Amino acid sequence: MIRNHIAIKAPLFGAALLLATGVFAQSRAVQSTNFELAVESTDSDTSGSTSNGTLGANLRGTLPLGGLFGVSLNGEYSRSRVRTRDVLAIDDGSNSAIRPSCSFENTGGEVSLFVRRPTLGKIALSYGIGQLSADCSVNSVFLPTGDDSLDSDRQRLDVDLYLGNFTLGGSYTELNLDDAPKLETTTMSASWYPLDSLKISLSGNDQYEENTYGIFVEHQPEFLGNGFGVNIGYAKTDGEPNTRAISIGLSYYFGTSVTLKDRDRHYR
Repeated sequence: MIRNHIAIKAPLFGAALLLATGVFAQSRAVQSTNFELAVESTDSDTSGSTSNGTLGANLRGTLPLGGLFGVSLNGEYSRSRVRTRDVLAIDDGSNSAIRPSCSFENTGGEVSLFVRRPTLGKIALSYGIGQLSADCSVNSVFLPTGDDSLDSDRQRLDVDLYLGNFTLGGSYTELNLDDAPKLETTTMSASWYPLDSLKISLSGNDQYEENTYGIFVEHQPEFLGNGFGVNIGYAKTDGEPNTRAISIGLSYYFGTSVTLKDRDRHYR
């Protein structure tokens, strides 16, 4: 398990310090104000337990703050349905049965302040809030308290290092839930641009006391004028029972027609 937070966070904060000491930029952190609308569908399955389908939308705007800094504002909404594998008999003499399920609505927002040197990398500090509400069948409950909603807030540090056609990334997140212990997650990632319009990423994190590993592919088809993006991802936990998730998404970029590599390093 990815556990040693001190060992992992030391190089992460060291990289942040390296970027901060060399951040006299040759060009702007954000070339111009831009917006991105994304829609994503995710299907996940936990072995011997639940299946989950999620459809979500995300709107992000990124603005320059002088030459060195930028700010990103993000709003999101998603709806999920979770069903168990077990079918439960109803003890009312009707010989009928049900499959317990819950539907969830998740709304949230995040603001991120970052400093970037396009030839070296990016450091970002983010704060976000969210609310998860549930509508469960009669034989299901969302929280032991009987509440049907859960509020959260989070803080995150992100560091990206640009190395030619590669990007090495790391992040540390603290998630606070209502009346629950704080959750800490460390994520490491590596991305490669075999083409300026194609990115392949590998990642790993230690969320929920389990390791989760994933692969993510993003592409901007040039025949669509670099105004649209498509992505597909796969992730799997190494715990028991394990969870597998497959996602596919579409993005539309307002007012910017640049390659994916330039978008990641000059606009996002």
